[in-house]
Amino acid sequence: MIDGIILGVLTYISLFLSFLHFPYFLKNFLLKNFFLTDIASIVISFILLTNISKSITCVIASMLCGMLVNVTLMVHREFLA
Repeated sequence: MIDGIILGVLTYISLFLSFLHFPYFLKNFLLKNFFLTDIASIVISFILLTNISKSITCVIASMLCGMLVNVTLMVHREFLA
């Protein structure tokens, strides 16, 4: 369980740092469309993590990464937008 949490946090950090390098129009689109951003982050993290290992740890990491992306989007909308 703890491995999944650590892997999820590391995956979230990786997605967040990658997001900083996206073009401006793509950032705006993703910040305005929560649902698509959530689905994209979960699907991308799940596909990448299950290619490493097909275990419950990858599923836990993918879910945690999706939750962290959702929390980040809500915080951005409430306080930064």
